[in-house]
Amino acid sequence: MSIIEELAVFNEHDQRVGIATRDHIHASGLWHETFHCWLIEEREGERFVYLQLRSANKKDYALRYDITAAGHLLATETPEDGIREVAEELGIDVKFSELQSIGTLQNIVLTPAISDREWARCYVYKVTTPQTFTLQQEEVAALLTCRLADFAALIYGDAPTISLYDVQSGEVETTTRAQLVPHPQSYYEAIVEALIKTP
Repeated sequence: MSIIEELAVFNEHDQRVGIATRDHIHASGLWHETFHCWLIEEREGERFVYLQLRSANKKDYALRYDITAAGHLLATETPEDGIREVAEELGIDVKFSELQSIGTLQNIVLTPAISDREWARCYVYKVTTPQTFTLQQEEVAALLTCRLADFAALIYGDAPTISLYDVQSGEVETTTRAQLVPHPQSYYEAIVEALIKTP
């Protein structure tokens, strides 16, 4: 028997106004709350960003590149509880106190199948020691890194393709902007700027 997820409902001013099921929220286009965590790393004087490749089994945006780790927050949860997404999807132990908040962003994705209006609580985690990632196969097909400068060029339309490095297989592949999950351009630009400025 599937578990019915209940999420908090918010208004357009990011004020909590009620509770509804996840399916109803997405069908009705109601505002709700999510947790987004972007991993970055410094290597040889350059900054890299991690992207997840969504599993082929995902109902939405299968085999497209996305936020390093993210998920919905239940009605009973706070952003601090969102840290479970990092452990579940990536298999690494990260404390919420180790994250840097980069604020709340509107993340609106409207398709014929779903009306997704999120208040995304966004965070950055800096990878400072070697990590062994254990991916949640039903959620994440692969974990990849690329130069943050290249990712920025892709987002701003200055590069048609960029190279990604698979952290587990060591293979190098290329991607285009169209292969990213279609978060709003304003969301991606705000994230890029925040990742560049994160100390």
